[in-house]
Amino acid sequence: MTAFLLFFGRSGLSELERQLDAVKIAIGAVVLGRAREAGFTPLFGVTTDGEAASSFRSRGAQILSPQTDPFHFGRELQATVREKRLDRVCTIGAGAGALLTVAELRAIREDLESTEMLVLSNNSYSADLVAFTPASALDAIELPATDNPLPRRLHQQAGLSSRQLEKSAATLLDVDTPTDAALLVRHPACPPELQRLDAWQAVLADRIEALMRLVTTPDKELLVAGRVGAPVWTFIESQTACRVRMLAEERGMQAAGRDVSGAARSALGFLYQLVGPRDFFAKMGELCDGMLFDMLVLFAHLGWRPGAPERFASYLFMADRIATKPLREFTEAARDASFPLLLGGHTLVSGAFWTMVEAAWHGHPDP
Repeated sequence: MTAFLLFFGRSGLSELERQLDAVKIAIGAVVLGRAREAGFTPLFGVTTDGEAASSFRSRGAQILSPQTDPFHFGRELQATVREKRLDRVCTIGAGAGALLTVAELRAIREDLESTEMLVLSNNSYSADLVAFTPASALDAIELPATDNPLPRRLHQQAGLSSRQLEKSAATLLDVDTPTDAALLVRHPACPPELQRLDAWQAVLADRIEALMRLVTTPDKELLVAGRVGAPVWTFIESQTACRVRMLAEERGMQAAGRDVSGAARSALGFLYQLVGPRDFFAKMGELCDGMLFDMLVLFAHLGWRPGAPERFASYLFMADRIATKPLREFTEAARDASFPLLLGGHTLVSGAFWTMVEAAWHGHPDP
């Protein structure tokens, strides 16, 4: 048997955070249902939230309440493994895996059940999905506070063989922002129950459609800026018709704590400081016909750490909801840019971008 654990915690109480949490809960329910079809058993939903618990329970999951405060992923996972006497485990955060099929989940389970020492992940450096055996390997590692470094520690400290899942929209997309959610529902493989969600289409649809037309049009140029990894670059090279200008900066920024320490530096950040928000986006317009901007690298360079309500409002170009003047001015300038632009975090230049390109070609007659 291989257990499946899905973790969900509330982002916050603002309207935008609660709306995104509703999307994550819906994704979690879909993933649990598909995991059950793929033969995972038992299923667990780890949450203190009543709405999430009800939704996850309806898909066959037992509900576990976290015991750590503040929440500590590694200790929670280890306690569950010991209490439930689990040997093979797959963990995922609510928000990830929305496009994973039953067949793909079954393949993960069968991989674990055919070996004795293995860790599988969607990204060995910053994981959202981690499957491993034996579960007792947790006793040999420094337990991580979040899931991101778990596969690397299981490999380096417990000696498990490590393998990454094939890169795709399904394995890379983790809905962390409203922009990610808006792109998910445009994908042809998005489950119908998720396509019906209110995922900010009224706000972002025109921008998304313009960018989808751009990536399938020769002689146009797309600018992708932020923590762009090598697999995305390879994908861009083979799957977009447009030219692509890439500015890859500060990969591993959060894992290394460079955003918190103030060590993060960005070429675009230096430019922003020199010219200000309006001229910054005017100059970006000289480089491209459209842009995907992982803006958290810029924010780390500038020393900005906005709370989720204002950060989400900025992703959605809702400058009137932002009280902090520098962030409001950034958002106004981004909103008024002369080219189609999407704002987000790391997922925007990873799984969400992959999702957008796949969706663009699905509606295009001549890929």
